[in-house]
Amino acid sequence: MTSVALSTRVRALSLYRQLLRSAKKMPTPNRQNYVIRKTQLEYRAHMKLTDPEEIDFQLRLADTNLDSILVQAEHLTRLFNDSKDEY
Repeated sequence: MTSVALSTRVRALSLYRQLLRSAKKMPTPNRQNYVIRKTQLEYRAHMKLTDPEEIDFQLRLADTNLDSILVQAEHLTRLFNDSKDEY
């Protein structure tokens, strides 16, 4: 395995673990399970890619998804907490 392929693999696995960990920040079990299932499905669907451009695109997409999940988790947690305070 070349050093580029190895660094790509390390980056992919790191993003995969970060995405799975980010699921725990979601406020409900349904949302947590969705993030976990979607992450696992996407990882398995793309783990055999060989085209460097497609691999780079998928890694950038995963990074964007991670950012989106973290923002959604923060927003939804705040929303859920605010609605609990009203009652």
